[in-house]
Amino acid sequence: MTVLDVPTPGSPAHLAPVEQTPPKVGPNAIIQTRTALDELAGAGARRAIFGAAGLESLADTDPDAMVDAGIVNALNRQIAARLDAQTADAVMKRAGELTGDYILANRIPKAAQWLLKHLPSDVAQRVLLAAIARNAWTFAGNAHVERGPDFIAIHDNPICLGRNGFSSCIWHAAVFRRLFQTLVDPAITIHETECAGRDGRMCRFEIVRV
Repeated sequence: MTVLDVPTPGSPAHLAPVEQTPPKVGPNAIIQTRTALDELAGAGARRAIFGAAGLESLADTDPDAMVDAGIVNALNRQIAARLDAQTADAVMKRAGELTGDYILANRIPKAAQWLLKHLPSDVAQRVLLAAIARNAWTFAGNAHVERGPDFIAIHDNPICLGRNGFSSCIWHAAVFRRLFQTLVDPAITIHETECAGRDGRMCRFEIVRV
């Protein structure tokens, strides 16, 4: 992720261009979820969940490339099925936080992080939104990702399981929250105000200062 494409104030919402390819997302959707399972449910539960999802080969080994969204969904379905609701939600949130930490440590140059932290918060927010939109393929596959001054929206989110009664969008919200709180304003939080898996038109994440 790089800090690029600063949108002008008052500009309309933008759609990130995407190619029509089978949906894949970044490997952190697997790697960091595995770590979160170990922290919150234990290694035994993690291996059982990966096994039930048919992902024994990834139970202890990192994927080294983008992964099919279907693999992520298979894992998240088993998390929802085999853990109580509170723990399942906590695993998704923790996996998102760990993914945000990975991005900060490995994907955003330190100089860019310094700049964002020293810009006025409204400017930093616009810059970070643009950078996230440019790298949307890592968390949204080939879905359309829209951004506005205070929101990110994923149309046809390939890893939304809301129709199954379990919101894996908790993961997205936690990633965004970690990035915005660290780089823009610690008072920011992220609320999913609409979910395509729960009768919404999209998965929409609002940037809110509390």
